[in-house]
Amino acid sequence: MAKIDPREVDAILKQGGYGTQSEIDEMDISLDELDKFGDRNSLSEIYTDISKYNQMLKERITFCNDDLTEAIPFTRENLYLICAYSGNGKSTIAANVSFPLWKQGKKTLVIANEEPKQDILFRIGCLELGLNFNDYKKGRMPAEQQVKVAQLFPEISRHVKILDVNYKSGLTTKVEGVKNALKAVQSADYSCAMIDYYQLVKYSVERPNAKTYDVLNDLRIWLGRYIKNSKVPIVIFAQLHSLGKRNNKDLDSRIKDGPTIYETATVVIEVIPNFDDRTSDFLIHKDRFGLSGTRISCGFQNGRYIKLTDEFKQKITDRKLDKIVKDSEKHQSEVNDDKY
Repeated sequence: MAKIDPREVDAILKQGGYGTQSEIDEMDISLDELDKFGDRNSLSEIYTDISKYNQMLKERITFCNDDLTEAIPFTRENLYLICAYSGNGKSTIAANVSFPLWKQGKKTLVIANEEPKQDILFRIGCLELGLNFNDYKKGRMPAEQQVKVAQLFPEISRHVKILDVNYKSGLTTKVEGVKNALKAVQSADYSCAMIDYYQLVKYSVERPNAKTYDVLNDLRIWLGRYIKNSKVPIVIFAQLHSLGKRNNKDLDSRIKDGPTIYETATVVIEVIPNFDDRTSDFLIHKDRFGLSGTRISCGFQNGRYIKLTDEFKQKITDRKLDKIVKDSEKHQSEVNDDKY
């Protein structure tokens, strides 16, 4: 008779909605345990937690730029969910999170399941040199500029560690791989870990037949526990549904495949770019720090999200006026051509 691996039994029980025996035993609560709440030891734990929380706020790190950092404390024990439609800048924002931390000598882990490692490093290098990453992707960047960017890779990679879509046969698309990567930095000297992006973690080694929703839900539940004992904040990028559901104001219903991640996140931000004005709005839908509903507008320049200064606003106005003049001249030219 073939032996059954205990891990298989555990997986089957969990699939059917049952916990392991140890998990079931942990559910027992005695009257004595309840009565101990409020005693010297339990109050000491509460005071310690308050002290840890105050220390955590003091340890806040840079989140993209000064305006966003001031509005959104970027600290450990928190899960930051950043949502955007396809093509609206998820990977660009990831580079903007990594960039200032690299400049400050802080380590970041990027778990990427769409972009290769060279593109991630190239994005950050372009931010440092004020170059346009899209020029590189479209073959418009001169060779000498590409060399200057590539020369930054050794310095960037000292602090920005990348597991990309090609790592270990797609480890970053498998829920077990993502969990193991995050476990590796849970107590390490990293300042941030990012998953770019959520919906592409859609496979399970232990449950090869699991549907994408179930895999994502498994990751969501695990992350909720993980952040409580982690020294690093987690940033997850999520894709929103296509055009058909864009008019729905409830963000959780617009998150593709795994909307329940909204419940687990402590801060949820929707990024809304305005390509004509070269600005982006960061709309806070959920925030344990009390800024839900706040909209933070940033300028977008050479791939970076910058403070929306009066000078930048004037440039927007000047570009619009220039466009109106050019359109008017073009229209008048077409009218004159029709006369002849």
